[in-house]
Amino acid sequence: MSHLKMCTLLILAALSVPVFGQSPAELAVQADALFQEVWLTQYTPSAAPALQAKLETAIKLYEQVLAQDANNLAALNMLARCHYTLADVFLPEKEKAATHTKGQEYGERALRTSPEFVRVEAEKGFVEAVRVSTDVPACFWTYSNWARKVELGGAFGLVAAALRGDDKKLMALMERCMELDRGYISGGPLRALAGYWAKHPFSKDPEKVRVLLEEAIATYPEYLENRVFHAEYYLIPAEKWAQAREELQRVIDAPIGVDALENGYAKMKAVDLLGQVQGK
Repeated sequence: MSHLKMCTLLILAALSVPVFGQSPAELAVQADALFQEVWLTQYTPSAAPALQAKLETAIKLYEQVLAQDANNLAALNMLARCHYTLADVFLPEKEKAATHTKGQEYGERALRTSPEFVRVEAEKGFVEAVRVSTDVPACFWTYSNWARKVELGGAFGLVAAALRGDDKKLMALMERCMELDRGYISGGPLRALAGYWAKHPFSKDPEKVRVLLEEAIATYPEYLENRVFHAEYYLIPAEKWAQAREELQRVIDAPIGVDALENGYAKMKAVDLLGQVQGK
């Protein structure tokens, strides 16, 4: 085994050791630092194993925060975000849904730390409770994990979710995000709603997809997933092949920027999509 490989294994082993005897605040500081390191590092296949290990260590630290403080809102929201990131960026297809389910559960727990949310939910149901929430991260990451879990179920999963009424709950979450902060995570609510209208089994609306993603790109041009979604959810379904190729090439050629993890991952998706539309 090479010296570099040995050092890497020792670092990852050290990261996996639980931290005992520390306060929730001390644990959260370490977890936040690890997450930021992951978020600010460009995703590449070679970097992925070490980045995944750091993210999983951050998750363990946030879980230790909850072991001492079960209703710690910041830790609940970060666990929802971390599980989304872990599933979306790092895990194989067969492991994604279970991880998104955990992320959704943490997001819902975050929502229910609000006594007002709990009161309204008990009286009028989840949708009405969401309308009084002021917690953008809880709404956003609950939605993101839930919607991606549904999407992973394929066409049958999308239809079943709509018939269960999940779509009404998901729409309530994202409409609330749009009201509170449509710029969260560089236009995250705009992207999420665009994905909703692109994939809904009964209510696809390409024009809404176009308008939402054009706003996201205009406002946050350096967040490359906005452009990838524009190509994937609007230009390609509309068979605007030349425009799709141009948009994807912009992603590939763009500087990595500060959101290096997601931008690096977006570049890889753009390469894959560009290969699919070449020659069309």
